[in-house]
Amino acid sequence: MKISIKELILFGVLGAILTVTQIVLNFIPNVEVVTLFIIIYSLIYGKRSIYSVFIFVIMMGLIYGFGTWWFGYILLWPLLNILSCLLSKFIKDNYLILSLYSGIFGLLFGFFYAIPNAIFGGINAGIAYWISGIPYDIVHGVANYFIMLFLGEKIYNLLLQLNNKYFFIL
Repeated sequence: MKISIKELILFGVLGAILTVTQIVLNFIPNVEVVTLFIIIYSLIYGKRSIYSVFIFVIMMGLIYGFGTWWFGYILLWPLLNILSCLLSKFIKDNYLILSLYSGIFGLLFGFFYAIPNAIFGGINAGIAYWISGIPYDIVHGVANYFIMLFLGEKIYNLLLQLNNKYFFIL
């Protein structure tokens, strides 16, 4: 996949938006807009949006350190991007479905995040991690649902307008 200078700049900025929004909202446990943005990026830019996701994942490692937690980010955020690209025909322009999709991802986040914990600490550590985080996964899922429901269409339309005005990349 060849990338132009314009796209390199665009995906760098989009990755920075993911990074900054994650840091700004990290004082509220399991409430984030990264899921919203990754889904929206996937719907607008398709498979090329993976560049912004990798920038985000690397930036999180650089900021917080490359601990075992980081392997969950390597697994989950690109997975969300790829799934969103594959499902885009079915979920695009239906913000109730997008909200449910986003909420389900939040609910399952801890389960999938427990996989690296199970690999590095054993199956019991992974199960314990997942079970102890279920209340946070519920908050994550509900927050993702409402964030997508109330902001999804607005962010999508804004990003599409900005893209058409300045980048013409689709």
